[in-house]
Amino acid sequence: MVRSALISPSHFLLSATLLAYQTNFFGPELPGSRGRSQPVNISQPLPDLENRRAQHLDLDKRCEFAGIFVAATLGFVLRMIPLRSAITDGGVLFYGSDSFYHMRRVFYTIDHFPHTLWFDSYLNYPHGMNLTWPPLFDQFIAGISLILGANTPKSTELIGAIVPPILGVVTIVALYLLAKELFGRDAGLLSAFLLAISPQHASVSAFGRPDHHVLETLLMVSIILFLVIAFKRRDNRTAVISGVLIATLAYTWIGTPIYLGILLTSAMSLMTLDLIRWDSSKHTWQIFAISFGTAFAFLLPYWNEPWLRPSFFAVLGGVVFVLVLGLLSGQLMKKGVAWPFFPLAVLILVYCFFIFANASDPVTGIYTLFRAGLDYLFGGELSYKVSEATPLYAVMNPISMLGLNLMLAIMGLAYIWRSNITRSELLFLIWTLLALGLAVAQNRFLYLFSANMSILIALFFLRATEIAKKSSWSKKNSETSKFLVLALLIFIFLPSSISVMSAFGASPRIVQDGWLEPLMWLQENTPETSGFGDPKTAAEYGVLSWWDCGNWILYEAQRPVVANNFQAGAKDAAKFFLAKDEALAEEVLSTRHVRYVITDSEMLYAGLPGIVLWTDQDISNLFLIQDGPNPEHTSKFMRTTLARCHIFDCDGMEHLRLIYESRKESPQSNQVKIFERVRGARITGTAKSPLTATLNVTTNQGRHFEYTCHKSPHSGRYEIVVPYSTDERYGTCAIELYKIVSGNSSKNIMVGEDDVILGRTIELNF
Repeated sequence: MVRSALISPSHFLLSATLLAYQTNFFGPELPGSRGRSQPVNISQPLPDLENRRAQHLDLDKRCEFAGIFVAATLGFVLRMIPLRSAITDGGVLFYGSDSFYHMRRVFYTIDHFPHTLWFDSYLNYPHGMNLTWPPLFDQFIAGISLILGANTPKSTELIGAIVPPILGVVTIVALYLLAKELFGRDAGLLSAFLLAISPQHASVSAFGRPDHHVLETLLMVSIILFLVIAFKRRDNRTAVISGVLIATLAYTWIGTPIYLGILLTSAMSLMTLDLIRWDSSKHTWQIFAISFGTAFAFLLPYWNEPWLRPSFFAVLGGVVFVLVLGLLSGQLMKKGVAWPFFPLAVLILVYCFFIFANASDPVTGIYTLFRAGLDYLFGGELSYKVSEATPLYAVMNPISMLGLNLMLAIMGLAYIWRSNITRSELLFLIWTLLALGLAVAQNRFLYLFSANMSILIALFFLRATEIAKKSSWSKKNSETSKFLVLALLIFIFLPSSISVMSAFGASPRIVQDGWLEPLMWLQENTPETSGFGDPKTAAEYGVLSWWDCGNWILYEAQRPVVANNFQAGAKDAAKFFLAKDEALAEEVLSTRHVRYVITDSEMLYAGLPGIVLWTDQDISNLFLIQDGPNPEHTSKFMRTTLARCHIFDCDGMEHLRLIYESRKESPQSNQVKIFERVRGARITGTAKSPLTATLNVTTNQGRHFEYTCHKSPHSGRYEIVVPYSTDERYGTCAIELYKIVSGNSSKNIMVGEDDVILGRTIELNF
């Protein structure tokens, strides 16, 4: 148990409470205190030692409760700060792109409770997409909405928005209990306060961010907590609870086998420690066997569902693995074999298992599942294509608040490892090291490591104060040392405090990037598509944009999307945007039955490298200068569909036209543009000289541009296909007739909206 004799949150609260007693805020002062209350009648006997001890223990418990209450309240208040930017008259604007799809699933689940959405024809349009998200998190929000009688979309959105902060507070309490079990009360309280202000954990548990990551973190912390209790108190019943939580995690996240691998690595490490100390591993393997066995029983009803199959086989393999470990450990100990043979034998068995799994993969599919898991973590096709899947070292600046926190956490690791380490402490150490490894492989796992990081930073502080107390300088300068310890306490809280407040100062990205108003316009000004509430068959048309905006389009505009945040359709989207000519772009649009295309300024700059990664092109072919706020594009990029649409307003194109653009508040602000795919009116006739068709157009924001198309006649005849009409259907419209010039002759011509939509032919001879 770690204790700081100089200063800690619990000691601070204890001192404050004692001071209150001495100044008579709570009633009569404690016997022997020197306050301003009535003097003690010395003729009355003083309470005996046991009563005094009981009073102090009771006071200590109340201070401890007050400490965790303050930490939980602080965490809740911080996580509710985004409410001010998320609440609108129409509902809730969610933080995080996946939150929008979680809420889509929630609404479907409410209408079909307890069944949820397993196939969505509005994704990967027109093919649709099978969903493999386990349903528990969405069913949880839907169930609460039904219980509370939420009868409007806004009330359901509010419930979905407030669930993450509540789960975040429960995680703070669970981490406090875990740290207290492992390292004492002071470590528990410090860890709780550090997690309360952790920007990594707050980001996944903030108001308006319904996502399974917050429940996933809570469950993992709770699993470790109950395993620690089982080891410390030798109580197998708590192992049953951990097994139930493992099953709950499997019903929450399809990546649960990753965490099960952490637990199995811990089991092997603990049994190795038993052999080193020549202790029986019976209790160790029994706890893990009970935990995995309980989880196996709870997963059986849905074992063959695609979304549960990886976790089920991982749990089944875990049961077998733990039993084999227990048998092997017992035999080695019985025969007096040295402990290094145990991990060596385990590695050989694991290797043999994978040989068998590979050979039987056509029947079992286990090896394929394992390889898919490895690809997901290390070097899969999403690495560097998705920001959150990028390795930590590629996106983190070492000289940053996060870098400082990681340094403090690594220094805190030094306290844990020692020769007399306990089973429960080793369990925490293995979990921490592997969680750190996950975060390094993919920075998204910082939300999980935030729990470990909070405990490690608390241990660093307590260890530092312990060393300071024992130093001779501290004994000679006790008052100064207290101020130094207080400064250190402020120092460990400072990085997270700064980061969490700056993170919550931002509006939802859909607002920051200027997408909300365009999507509202799209919903109100384009034909409604069928099947949004019950998406079983393909709708009438689709919308194409880059994948990171797909969930916004789907949820806010209620239109099918080619590509969304699950990256399905991303390759076709990239192929379209970087197409070298309109024929290649039209091929994508035709295959995908696309009617509307949406672009924004971000795709031209910060988003362009991500688009290029989905193709075989080299980013250097599109950027002359890549550094700085405004990179310079190459002439090759200017010929891409993305540039021709967003920069040149479809100038010279035959089947795409600009119909809407958002306000551009400043040259640096993001601008969203919506384009419509049309057949195009065919202006044809006789001519001897090359022709130029021009049309003056004004956008819905009052900006003027000129559409121009050049054609040359063949055998005395020409054909010009134009996408803009001279009618006023949208806010973006022509302000005069087309002007067709051939040699020294020019003629004006009217092109109706039906001509453009239906692809009619208009005869015009020169």
